[in-house]
Amino acid sequence: MWLLVRLRMVTAPILIGLFIAYALNPVVVRLRRWRVPPVLALGVPVLAVLSLAVVFFAVVVPSMAHEFVYASQHAPQQLYNLVLRADPWYQSHFGEPLSSLVDYHNLSGLTQSIATEVFGPASSALAWVLSSARDVLLAIGNTALVVVVAFFLLDDYEHIVDLTQGLVPRGKIDEVRRVLGRIDDVLAGFLRGELLLWLAATAAFTVGLLALDVPFAIVVGPLAGIMYLVPYIGVVVGVVLCLILSALAGHSFLHVIGVVSLFAVFYTVDLLFITPRVIGNRAGLKPVVVLLGIIAFGQLFGIIGVLIAVPALACGRILLMEAVDRYRASAAYLGTAVQDAPVPTGSEDIEKPRDSAVPGADS
Repeated sequence: MWLLVRLRMVTAPILIGLFIAYALNPVVVRLRRWRVPPVLALGVPVLAVLSLAVVFFAVVVPSMAHEFVYASQHAPQQLYNLVLRADPWYQSHFGEPLSSLVDYHNLSGLTQSIATEVFGPASSALAWVLSSARDVLLAIGNTALVVVVAFFLLDDYEHIVDLTQGLVPRGKIDEVRRVLGRIDDVLAGFLRGELLLWLAATAAFTVGLLALDVPFAIVVGPLAGIMYLVPYIGVVVGVVLCLILSALAGHSFLHVIGVVSLFAVFYTVDLLFITPRVIGNRAGLKPVVVLLGIIAFGQLFGIIGVLIAVPALACGRILLMEAVDRYRASAAYLGTAVQDAPVPTGSEDIEKPRDSAVPGADS
């Protein structure tokens, strides 16, 4: 870990390329079964991911930046209009208009200072990167390294797996394959499930917010999709954020009902269809656990920790379940000598033995 952190400028792109190869390997295997030429079977998935990244940074990021600039310029006026609309109610209850307590110039200054605090570091970092030819070349080199690593790992993926299995002692090969298979199921199920859920949430929220004419829907939609991955809290934060933006835009009560209905309908569809029928229970890693793990690993090891957090959690979960399985099959747990007791295949399938089933329990 110390070496990985010290060499993070090299190991981070390699790890990203490894994850891309791991995610795209089923696609490459399927293309090879369809007798697609090897170059196309390897190049098409990698180029597709690279094209999506280019489109994101060339189209989505400038649109988000434009939305942020527009928000910082018009937020003071929208906030003050909201204050003016609240004047009649406030005056009827407190005897004076709310606008007499809120100065527009102070509100504008406060908004600008908040925008500077939030977006200032990002803009400064971007300006610093763009002003340094060395950093630009380094970013291009890292991107090329990611693509090259992903391409060659995809080409030799099966060979690397066979070579690694060839080093395992023959007496343990079946057990190692079983444990690694469980780890692969958990990790692949989690990655595919979270990606599918994020894509579905992002598409639904972005399209729905655009239809409801919520301000900054292009930015808020993907952001709400990311927050939705956090159970319970994410959907509440997304609803509150969209309601605040709708209030600032002066939308009617019907828009408020529409925003709440959008999140409620998607949350219901997720609970009834997406998670149980599409994603299933193969992931095993709860989003809250993953979030806390990423924060902890990031605090300990920086960007390398963020990259290895989910694989480490998946491996740790399976190894812990294996340890529990072995303990429950041991003489210490059963209270008697155990000879050649089979090791169960999963903790979730084991029932705690009844007292009457333990030899000697009646006595």
